[in-house]
Amino acid sequence: MKSIVIRVSLAVILLGLVLGVALYESVPSSAIVVPVSYDPLNAGIGSPGAIVDQAQQANENPAFFALVKTDWPLLGIAEPRTAWEYVQRGMYRQDDLEDTESAIEDYLHAEELLEEIGQRTGDESLPERMLLVHLRLGPIYLHRGQWEDAIRHFEFVLEENPESEGIHREIALAYHGMGRGQFREGLHPEAQESFRQAFQSFEAELEVAPNNQLTLYDFGEFLLDPEVRLDGVDQPEQARAQFQAYLERAERHCDTYPIRILKVDKKARNLGGAGSDLAIENCVEGKAVR
Repeated sequence: MKSIVIRVSLAVILLGLVLGVALYESVPSSAIVVPVSYDPLNAGIGSPGAIVDQAQQANENPAFFALVKTDWPLLGIAEPRTAWEYVQRGMYRQDDLEDTESAIEDYLHAEELLEEIGQRTGDESLPERMLLVHLRLGPIYLHRGQWEDAIRHFEFVLEENPESEGIHREIALAYHGMGRGQFREGLHPEAQESFRQAFQSFEAELEVAPNNQLTLYDFGEFLLDPEVRLDGVDQPEQARAQFQAYLERAERHCDTYPIRILKVDKKARNLGGAGSDLAIENCVEGKAVR
C-alpha cells in the first residue's frame, strides 16, 4: 500500500513539473519580469525618462531627461528609485491628488539625488538638467511668496534653455513681489533694485515672446504700481504702450478671461491710448472666433 502511495505522489510531482515547464514556455519572453537592482542614487539611467546616447550607456549621469509628465500609476513602480521617478510621482501627487506638500518632498528628494551624483561624478551641472524639478518648484515658491527660491529655480531653467517662454516673466513677478516686501519693510533702496531687476526681466521676456498677452498685461500692471519708481523710465507711457499692444493682440486672439480686455481698455484710454473697440466687440460681446 505504501509503495502505491509513493508512486502516486511521484507521478503528481512529475505531472506538476511538466505542466510548469509548458506554462513557462507559453509565456512571451517580454512578459517575464526580471528583477533589476537599481542604484538608489541613480539619476535616471534606468528610468523611462533618461535620454541616453550610445556613449553614455554605462554612465549614471544622463545628458538630459524627458520633459514630459507620464501617468505615474501606469509606470507600475511601487516606490521611486531615481530622480526622474521621484519627479513623476511628485507631479502625480500635485496634479491628481492635489497634495502639494508631498509633491514638494518628492521634488526636493529628486534634487538631493541629483546633487549627490553631481558631487560624486564631479559634474555639478547635473541638478540643473532635471528641468522638471525647477519648472515645478519655481511656480510653487512664487505662489507662496518665497521669492528667492522661485528665482533660483527659474534661473536654472534659463541656464539650460535661455529661450524658454514665460520664465523671464515669472522671474519678473518674483522680483516685483520681493521689491514690494522690501518697500513695506522700509528697505527702499533694496526695493528699487528689485523693481529694476523685474523691469529688466519683463523686457527680456518680450524679446523671447513679444506678443504674449499675459506678459504685456503683467508688465503694464507692474509699471503702474505706485511703489515702483524706475529712474529714467516714463512708467505711464510704457504702461500705455504695453496695454495698447495687449489690445491689438486681443483683437485677433481675445483672452482666456475676456473681462480683462475691458479692464485693459479702460486703463489704456486713461493713459492716453486709443483702446480697442474691436477687441471689445470681438471678444467681450461674444463675436470672437478664437
